[in-house]
Amino acid sequence: MEPRPEDPAHPDTRYHVRPSAPGADTAAGEGEGDRVINGGLSEEQIAERVVDYDDDEYGFVRMVRTALLEAGVLKEEIPLGKLHALAPPKGRRKNPFLFVLQNDLRKSKDFAAALHRFVRQEVCAALGVSRVAYQRRPTFRVHMAGGPAQGFAHADGLEPYNHQPGEVNIWLPLSKVHGSNSLMSESSPGKGDFHAFEAEPGQFVRFYGNRCWHYCLDNKTDDTRVSFDLRVVPMDLFDNNHDGPSKTLTKKSSKQRFSGIKPLKLGEYYLDSDAEFDEQWQQMRGRM
Repeated sequence: MEPRPEDPAHPDTRYHVRPSAPGADTAAGEGEGDRVINGGLSEEQIAERVVDYDDDEYGFVRMVRTALLEAGVLKEEIPLGKLHALAPPKGRRKNPFLFVLQNDLRKSKDFAAALHRFVRQEVCAALGVSRVAYQRRPTFRVHMAGGPAQGFAHADGLEPYNHQPGEVNIWLPLSKVHGSNSLMSESSPGKGDFHAFEAEPGQFVRFYGNRCWHYCLDNKTDDTRVSFDLRVVPMDLFDNNHDGPSKTLTKKSSKQRFSGIKPLKLGEYYLDSDAEFDEQWQQMRGRM
């Protein structure tokens, strides 16, 4: 894996197309450019916000701890922010905590049901809408203290990921995040003011990761970060036929490339926040 950037203002974007200059798309016509850039989202909806919620209402921290305890990789007295005391960082693929969360917890009905309620009650309210399409399988992250950065700088709506422009990111920490254990992002597209999100359990960050570049650094703090993230689209802006990323990421001649473009569709990648959970769960089980 390539060395990771140390300077927050200069992320490594070697495998990605850099965003166009701020404002470049707004010349299309009066009032039309913003709609092109923001996919129909309002300025408030794309603004970065830290939003409070009651974690006891959904039990995300409890479910993570229970899953790790039952898997035998966590001790009762160890907080999530100190997981590195139990297993030294060895990279993402050899992370026993991440393996449990990605392969067990996020496939559980209890987690899926809590996520559905969370999206309906918290995320919709944070966007000022009543209905969204949301990523059915969020991505868990365990960024170990002393561990290397994960992935490369990117914006979700640009090549090669190509997510639809009306999509907003919801980033939810389950341990305290700060400094280099957090996610670095610019506050608005093209602004370049890269900074670390600061939040704690009971808060989530809403940001426009579709056009805002974001990335991780080597974790030089004394705290491990446990988090999960998902993407949502207000339903009135959702495009079920928007070209998505390729289905698989391959390597050839030391260069990363995508092949086989496939739209990210409702009922596959996304779920409807307005639909009955039990009905969707039955459909989801065949896709686990």
